[in-house]
Amino acid sequence: METMLTEKTELHWMVRLNRINRIASYLMLFAILGAHMQTRIPSYSLYAWGLLALQFIVYPHLAYWRACLAPNPRQAELNNLSFDSLFFGIWAAALGFPLWITFTMFISTTINHALYRDPWAMLHSAAAIASGVLLTAIVSGLHFSPATGWPATILCIIGLTLYLVIVANVAYTRNHLLHRTRKQLQFDEQALQKQLQEIHALQQQLSDQANRDGLTGLYNRRYLDSTLERELARCQREGQPLSLILIDLDHFKQINDSYGHPAGDEVLRQLSAMLSQQARSADVACRFGGEEFLLLLPQMPLPAACERAEQWRANFAAAAIIFEQTRIQGTLSAGIASYPEHGSTPQALIHSADRALYRAKTEGRNRVAVFHAEAPP
Repeated sequence: METMLTEKTELHWMVRLNRINRIASYLMLFAILGAHMQTRIPSYSLYAWGLLALQFIVYPHLAYWRACLAPNPRQAELNNLSFDSLFFGIWAAALGFPLWITFTMFISTTINHALYRDPWAMLHSAAAIASGVLLTAIVSGLHFSPATGWPATILCIIGLTLYLVIVANVAYTRNHLLHRTRKQLQFDEQALQKQLQEIHALQQQLSDQANRDGLTGLYNRRYLDSTLERELARCQREGQPLSLILIDLDHFKQINDSYGHPAGDEVLRQLSAMLSQQARSADVACRFGGEEFLLLLPQMPLPAACERAEQWRANFAAAAIIFEQTRIQGTLSAGIASYPEHGSTPQALIHSADRALYRAKTEGRNRVAVFHAEAPP
């Protein structure tokens, strides 16, 4: 049986706590009832004393083992409380309802029910006591002898005092356990919240790494493909314009050849920073590939897009990029296409912007061109 107990992962706190309380209170009741039975005339038989020892010395251990071995220890212990009340009713009736003893057993078992269940459980305990009284009446009838001798009375007062101390200890233990559990839950909740924030930050970081270009920090082609399709569908649904500006650095190969690739990378970063700083919050700036950049401008009509592209062209041409004490001057060309004038699909708009950029290049670079359907490819 001991092996079976050790195999249990965790015993319900009610069973553990009530084991000590039941053993202590039953030993006290054994002394109280023994003192009462010792003073009665005629004296009680050895059979009655044997039942007294069995009930108040052996039974508490049997109740504990029963609860430990039960599939549901908590429910088994609640059933033990009902048996306590039933047995107390039997003993009270069998002894003739001695006043102090009957009161002590009644108040202790009903309070136990309220302590471990709820206040309404006191009625359940009273019903169990009444069942014990009724069972005794059926078997041997009822007699009343309410007088309680001084030894039993004094022991009842001591027992009730100790019982109140036990109840206070149980209440304190439960409150302490509840407080500790709440603290642990708060700590776990805070730790979980911190983990969720870290996971969210990591997810955001991974998303940025997946959607942004490592050199410039702008969005990459992958992000552009999904965003352009979504924004175009929204503008079509709401009847709003949408413009694309495709930008290419002029003579970028010459910059790499003259100043080195690190200098070319710095030129790309400077242009990317300018585009990011001067774009609206709704705009999407992407590195389209190599030295090409694409600006997605939702709800921006063609004239405004032309003005914006010309402003970027002029600002970049006027800016000087300093790299390792070397002054680099660069220019850009831009091609513009707008919905609905130049296409109604992402592919069509990008193709139109690319054709406009090609025209800007062939016409001398450092300029902005708008797509025209009649222009040669």
